[in-house]
Amino acid sequence: MNNTDIEIIAMLTGLIILHCLFAHKVFKTDAKLRSKQKCVWCFLSLLLGPIGYYGYQGLIPLDKLPQD
Repeated sequence: MNNTDIEIIAMLTGLIILHCLFAHKVFKTDAKLRSKQKCVWCFLSLLLGPIGYYGYQGLIPLDKLPQD
């Protein structure tokens, strides 16, 4: 294995970890969503990472999100 292979493996591992972190963040959210909606959000987070997470969050009505 040369350095390029190791770098590709490291980048893919980091990308997988990033997607898993965003999927985990869905389960820890305080948003008042049904489990089906959280499953869709989790699936999009796993599939698309931050784009799926924030893309779906943009579709959630503001009254369902916790007030900061």
